[in-house]
Amino acid sequence: MVHWTITLAVAVLTLTGFYIHWPFIEGGAPGGVEVMAWMRFVHFTGAYALILGLIVRVYLAFASHFDADWREFSLWRNLRSVPDVLAYYLFLKRSHREYRRYNPLQAMTYFFWLWLIVFLSLTGFAVYHGKIFGILSAPDSFRWVNDLLGGESYTRIWHYLAMWLFLITVAVHVYMAAITSWTNRDHTFRSIFTGYKVKPRRA
Repeated sequence: MVHWTITLAVAVLTLTGFYIHWPFIEGGAPGGVEVMAWMRFVHFTGAYALILGLIVRVYLAFASHFDADWREFSLWRNLRSVPDVLAYYLFLKRSHREYRRYNPLQAMTYFFWLWLIVFLSLTGFAVYHGKIFGILSAPDSFRWVNDLLGGESYTRIWHYLAMWLFLITVAVHVYMAAITSWTNRDHTFRSIFTGYKVKPRRA
């Protein structure tokens, strides 16, 4: 559920973000409301959903009764195992060592996404002129982000570039999942939709 909440939020944020960056639809929407106003509303609704999904995921990493997996994100342990997994994904090896839930590249990607989403949220709120959750004034509360990045114009650029970085790593993530599913014949990719994967029998 958390996975699909984050996935849907990212899709909504990407589509509406492209429009906000480049308004390719002219005119107003039914009811006299401008398209840009709707896009901004949907964009920030998606941002709230993404932040909520991230908070729930971090909580489950420590407190899940099913599988608290925070130990798998140890940076040093994952870095040592990167060559083994990278060689596999580059077709230089037929297999790699078995890992508990995530291989090192997966774990490092998820850990990177955590901080990238934080960065996207901060820069997004820094260029937003309005109330956050109806309480905080975005321009006042996040002025320090603009000051740190050199001004609101630069903050917008960093926000846009970070979005592209997120999309590129998502594409790599999908590729890695597809390769694993294809080579292992364990329905890894299908499990994203069904929640189940095939576990090979032991002799």
